[in-house]
Amino acid sequence: MALSGGGSRAVAHLGAIKALAENGIEICCYSGTSAGSMVAVLIADGVEPEVILEEVKSFSLFKVFSLSYKLSGFSNLKKINKILEKLLTHDKLEELPIPVSVVATNLNSGKSEVFENGSVIDAVMASSSVPILFSPVKIGENSYIDGGVLMNLPAEPLKNKCDKIIGVSITPVVEETTREYRKALKIGFRTFELSILSNVRQSRELCDLFIEPAELSSYGIFSFGKMDKMFEIGYETTRKHMGEIEKLFELNKNEL
Repeated sequence: MALSGGGSRAVAHLGAIKALAENGIEICCYSGTSAGSMVAVLIADGVEPEVILEEVKSFSLFKVFSLSYKLSGFSNLKKINKILEKLLTHDKLEELPIPVSVVATNLNSGKSEVFENGSVIDAVMASSSVPILFSPVKIGENSYIDGGVLMNLPAEPLKNKCDKIIGVSITPVVEETTREYRKALKIGFRTFELSILSNVRQSRELCDLFIEPAELSSYGIFSFGKMDKMFEIGYETTRKHMGEIEKLFELNKNEL
């Protein structure tokens, strides 16, 4: 299961995972980018979707983002670090009960980098560092930013590890015919959205099933006060795809 980035909208991933579990669909490995990587490692570590939801709901916008005075970014991710420290029971990616691939963008090489070993928290923090908004994360000799810059739907790390891939994108990009773009921050976010759209189109071709809840386009990446609704959107959208999902898994059984 490949889980895209998308800020607070990542709770839709939790709803999707709950719907799959209720229908007896077991995921053998995960990959995640940005907020999707946070969901992936926690689920792989055995934390229930509802537990994660309640934990992230307790954080407001101001609690999640701690102000940083570095020129490389306005904020840091200390509060998200604390959520991971509280809920995780394994420190290393290779120790997680279900394998997880975490995708970040290596600023030094200019390429996507997949973490499957080493510190869980370091990998997730690197993958979640949205450019300009957050400071890059240093791991070893390299600096990393949000994996979504080059691979927001991380299907590629899974293609040789499993027979069927379900990709879930929580960043539907809609045409905005009436909005004017005059402020630098709005222009920056829209540019980031469009770059994500381009690389998601490529990655979805690797997925046997692609799920992208259209309703999420009404929510921003900082819609922390609407997490219950976004969770429900992910849950209900996945339920609507359950017939296709069951056919995929039945096909896989027959092939084996």
